[in-house]
Amino acid sequence: MKRSTIVAVGILLTMTLVWTAFGQAGGGGGRGRGGAGGGRGGFGMMGAQAQKAVADLQEQVAKLKTIVAANAKAMEGGFQNMSEEDRAKMKERTTEQQAIMAAIQKDVDQLRIRQLAVEYNQDITALKDARASAEKENAKQTAQMLGKLIADRERQMEEKVTAMGLTMDQVQKMGQRRGGRQQ
Repeated sequence: MKRSTIVAVGILLTMTLVWTAFGQAGGGGGRGRGGAGGGRGGFGMMGAQAQKAVADLQEQVAKLKTIVAANAKAMEGGFQNMSEEDRAKMKERTTEQQAIMAAIQKDVDQLRIRQLAVEYNQDITALKDARASAEKENAKQTAQMLGKLIADRERQMEEKVTAMGLTMDQVQKMGQRRGGRQQ
């Protein structure tokens, strides 16, 4: 039962993130720049990508609820009392649950792409500045470690962005535009 409670709390937190992402992406009824459009890129009035992400989220959450309910029902008699077949089914559902949570994270990231872009640009800039400082001070090991961190962060972000069907140039431009408005 604890597991289903944890999953339910996770779902609520995810939905809270989605709600927050809409507010930050300009989905607040035309309050952002550009009047009713709320800004560039179609995010102001929930562009096609955002609408698809929300629809996917709703579908994934419905699937997740079904799995959580099935697992909770299966656990009523206790894990020790389950047959091997029931344990195998529960393992399958748990694997499916993990896949659904990954899909939910992808959809939430899609909704938060502009915020992610700003954060990414800020992180990379800070790391590059620190690396330049280390190189200037002839701290070769520190500069190498920072270079590895930068490469890892760039690779992770590129994988995430590619999975969303975007390019790193698009994300960096989004981050620069949004970052400029925040300052």
